[in-house]
Amino acid sequence: MVRDQIESSVNTYIIVKTGVGVGTAVIAGIIMAFFGIDLWFTWALITFLLNYVPYIGSLIATVPPIILGLILLDPTSLILLMVLLLTNQQMWGNVIETRWAGRALDLSPVVLLLVTAFSFWLWGILGMILAVPFAVIIKIVLENIEETRPIAILLSERAPTIDEAWKNALKDGKISLYETKILKELQTTLGLSDKQVVLMSSKYSAEHVLQYGRITKDQKDLILQGAKESMTSTQYDELKESLIEGKINAESRKILNLFVELVEEE
Repeated sequence: MVRDQIESSVNTYIIVKTGVGVGTAVIAGIIMAFFGIDLWFTWALITFLLNYVPYIGSLIATVPPIILGLILLDPTSLILLMVLLLTNQQMWGNVIETRWAGRALDLSPVVLLLVTAFSFWLWGILGMILAVPFAVIIKIVLENIEETRPIAILLSERAPTIDEAWKNALKDGKISLYETKILKELQTTLGLSDKQVVLMSSKYSAEHVLQYGRITKDQKDLILQGAKESMTSTQYDELKESLIEGKINAESRKILNLFVELVEEE
């Protein structure tokens, strides 16, 4: 379970950071080329690489082109260049990355900055890039040992709500053993009944299926569990018959929308 969670978190981090880095670098390169900044491709490449450094990496990458802008551009163009570069960085870093990754890392920003600074002092730029995956691995190991779990909690950004926990668990359409364990512990801590959790998980599963137009076995099982609690036997049979793993059709969408409404009422 620990291995699965480490794999999931590190893979999510690398995929999201790479995607966000490419997006940030391409837009930044276009902006710099438009303003005639020398070596714009080099600065765009540095933007991509430094994006792997949390919080401060892409901000640092905007410094060289802005310095060149001081030399090459008039004040109005310089201000516009700064605004566009910083807006691009903030949009990708704080909006797109957050929506894409959710709370995949779940590490305090202070911890990330301290780990990054220490790794830079120890190993340089490479250390800054590798610091976050190492920190994630250490935190996951700590939270799976009873004696060290309080330390893992202190390293976390904040405690997840039950809603966030289920939404994050259902992102890939399946529930791993590790996610099952964590969700069960969270349910016990919050004092929620099995029925409440069944309804909640089935609702989020249905919403995810409606959003992406595909259904997995785990999602189907969770939806049917919730349907037993909220639908009549006729509606349940109709839903069960319409749900086939893979792409959903218009009829499935219709009955799933009805199911979500009934669960919300429940």
